[in-house]
Amino acid sequence: MTKKPQTDPFFSFANLDGNEVELATGALLIAQSEYRELNIENYLSELDEMADAVRERIQETTLPEQHITELNRYLFQEKGFTGNTDNYYALGNNFLNFVLDKRTGIPITLGVVYIEVGRRAGLPLVGVNFPGHFLVRYQREHLDILLDVFENGSFMCEDALRAKLQETHGESVPLESSMLTEATDKEILARILRNLTRAYTLLENYDKALTAAERITWLLPNTAADYRLLGYLHYKNHAYGEGISAFETYLQLADAPPDATAVERNIQHLQKLLSRLN
Repeated sequence: MTKKPQTDPFFSFANLDGNEVELATGALLIAQSEYRELNIENYLSELDEMADAVRERIQETTLPEQHITELNRYLFQEKGFTGNTDNYYALGNNFLNFVLDKRTGIPITLGVVYIEVGRRAGLPLVGVNFPGHFLVRYQREHLDILLDVFENGSFMCEDALRAKLQETHGESVPLESSMLTEATDKEILARILRNLTRAYTLLENYDKALTAAERITWLLPNTAADYRLLGYLHYKNHAYGEGISAFETYLQLADAPPDATAVERNIQHLQKLLSRLN
């Protein structure tokens, strides 16, 4: 079973106001569930040191393209960060400490490194929850530059975005402006946790999957779809009352979803299971 919220340090972190949330700290708190001895301050200091090196290189120019070139050169050429194409679905790719130690990861965790080093160096970087492939945006005044950190910080034009949609979905998907909106730091952390929820579920480690799924709802308490999965994971962990509550929250937030009948049947099934325990 999961910890009670009060005993999980991620609970108080998730309930901070958005402007108080530090992306790297949240990612490391997530990783600490897997790596119990992880020293968060050591990894934050490593990010600070990398940012100092980047800041020194960009201080003489105000050109965004040069800022990006220097950050790319430092992280991908000198420090050796790269996309983990050989073992993309390895669990460790979701943990920031693993990515910092091994210098390899998936788009979202490499994106966290890129954003956090860049921000500390003074660059206006934000995340973009592009479907199937996390991106980073350099955003200043009326300038938007989209970057694929899994491909060494390459620029993403409209054609490249369409090609990436085709690659990740295997079919023709129209490019929509909503796919390119800025992701808050909480939304980025929720995306990491969704990756972990799927990974742990596939491994049939339902206890850890439940922990990750609960943490998503602490970060984004009004996102309906996450409660549907949470209800299923409570069921797999024999927490039937909590499962009923999660499914009911899903129905309230989703506002007449197309799967409402199926979810109501799930609730009835859990109520029967719960009654047998009483």
